[in-house]
Amino acid sequence: GSNYAQLYEDCAKAYQNALRWKLEGNEACGKTACDILNSWSSTLKTVTGNADRYLAAGIYGYQLANAAELMRDYPGFNVKAMQDVLINVFYKPLCERFLVSNEFGRDHNDAYITNYWANWDLANMAATVAIGIFCDREDIYQTGIDYFKNGRGNGSIYNAIPHLYNGSVAQWQESGRDQGHCNLGIGLMAAVCEMAWNQGDDLYSYADNRFMY
Repeated sequence: GSNYAQLYEDCAKAYQNALRWKLEGNEACGKTACDILNSWSSTLKTVTGNADRYLAAGIYGYQLANAAELMRDYPGFNVKAMQDVLINVFYKPLCERFLVSNEFGRDHNDAYITNYWANWDLANMAATVAIGIFCDREDIYQTGIDYFKNGRGNGSIYNAIPHLYNGSVAQWQESGRDQGHCNLGIGLMAAVCEMAWNQGDDLYSYADNRFMY
């Protein structure tokens, strides 16, 4: 059966506990985050389901990678196991395949390139960038950065923000759909920009500050 609900709840728990350990030195929180991450990395073998599995791999892969990055130096945290599951369960069969295609299949789940809204691309872009950082894989990281700049799907910068009015007011690709999905995409692009910023790459100002509009 589906384990999505278990996974997204544990992603949130791991991240919040990791933050408290990192910021406060709370050892109980550190152990909790470590136990959650180690449990998933030692047991999760696949993410399955309908097309929503690409959303799951993107959103939860990005969240797990960020929690893991906070816990990287924690005694007892199995960095290698988490790197393996992020690459072999989340990135290769799902995130990379969805964005650019690979040995697992054609991009965008074999659908027409604009079939999926911007947030689908951006979830997988966020996971790709986060996984590349945590796994010390510049090639994976660069795949996400390159897609932000030049990707064919709706999540790349010029497709997610297709129109600028009077050169200063942006229209998001999902504007007019609903606020939840529109804000999800904007939030995910902000996460991509912030992760890149911490690596020394300024995507906020890319394309004449397009995202900042």
